[in-house]
Amino acid sequence: MGRYAFIILSNPEDLSEAVRAAHALHYAAGLKEEGHDVVVYFDGLGSRIPIAQSPYKGLRPAYEEAVRAGVIYGACGYCASPPHLNIGDELRRAGLRLVGDEEHHEDISIFIDSGYQVLIF
Repeated sequence: MGRYAFIILSNPEDLSEAVRAAHALHYAAGLKEEGHDVVVYFDGLGSRIPIAQSPYKGLRPAYEEAVRAGVIYGACGYCASPPHLNIGDELRRAGLRLVGDEEHHEDISIFIDSGYQVLIF
């Protein structure tokens, strides 16, 4: 079985990017269901997805499917911090783990070094 890390950078407020993110979440949940090792990490504007009111109504159900599948790894704490998106408290209330902080932006090596194939959406 494979190991896949889905890095979602898509802006949930942009319709085409929200659709892209929803597909990534469906793919991740489907691969997990088939027995693959899968994680989803929200970075950049994608960090808003867990709390977004997106114009694409399919994004919330796709996110909830990924949560049920147990594939959500977390969100970028650097991007969520006050100097950037300032949504860290909201993400924590939504149950997200924040990786990194205002001073430290993790890169995708945390997944590559663990043997994951990285897929960026």
